[in-house]
Amino acid sequence: MVEGVVVAALLLVGLGLGALFACACYATELGRQARFLARRERLSNARLTCGSRLPGMVGMVDAVNAEIDAADAERVEALRAADEFSRGLSALSHDVRTPLTGARGYLQLAREESDSARKDEQLAAADARLAAMSGLLDELFSYARAADPDSPLELGPVALRPVLEQVLLGHYPEFEARGWEPELTCGDVVVTANREALSRIVENLVVNALRHGSGPLAVHVHPAGERDGEKNGVAVEFSNPVADPSAIDVDRLFERFYQADASRSTAGSGLGLSVAAKLAEAQGMTLTAHLSGSTLVCELGTVPN
Repeated sequence: MVEGVVVAALLLVGLGLGALFACACYATELGRQARFLARRERLSNARLTCGSRLPGMVGMVDAVNAEIDAADAERVEALRAADEFSRGLSALSHDVRTPLTGARGYLQLAREESDSARKDEQLAAADARLAAMSGLLDELFSYARAADPDSPLELGPVALRPVLEQVLLGHYPEFEARGWEPELTCGDVVVTANREALSRIVENLVVNALRHGSGPLAVHVHPAGERDGEKNGVAVEFSNPVADPSAIDVDRLFERFYQADASRSTAGSGLGLSVAAKLAEAQGMTLTAHLSGSTLVCELGTVPN
């Protein structure tokens, strides 16, 4: 009996000493890691190491390093985005100054012009350049609003066909001037959206087709299929031929200021498609693009009603 008690006591002592030793090892290792993290420079590439194989310690070190890597990746992406935005603003500043300088020039000529007909022409030219500058500033404001997470859009049921018809009819003189007959295929479809934001998306896609296309625009609405037994809404395809497909980088098409860099060959801020993409995202929609031969296809995926 006494021997049993002694053995049990020795086991308890052994377990206690083992527990104390394990706690000491954990405390030592955690202290070392805490000192490393406290002294680690924020921009350092150094990573946490594990000096023991204690249960759970390796997993914790790997998890901490994963968080460090994620934070570094976010910092690099933020720096890249800030640099891109800075370059884009410089390009946009140039685009704003160009019509402003032109408007000033025409106004100066109008002041010195004695012929009333020529003065009217110069004033009209100045007005056109001021309107172009206003359009650029409007695009920038629209992008800022679309990218603002503190201004959520109110969504509701919206009939799609009237929105498409209204935008296309608004640009009919431009289509007519090019000799293009826009094609619209759309049934009685209702989607969940913000009507104003949806109209702006369609407007920007139509303007992009007019500005960069080389042939008639076709707008085709079709079911987007089903996923997990539920309807995925509808897809709205905007397609028209382009003169030089190789000059279009579809992977960058929705980047802000994309048109403002080396690819810029026509008027525009490079914000129109970025605004459209941001507004689509804010409504839970998707906006993608691909080339089918010499045809550029932009597809808006809507939310089912």
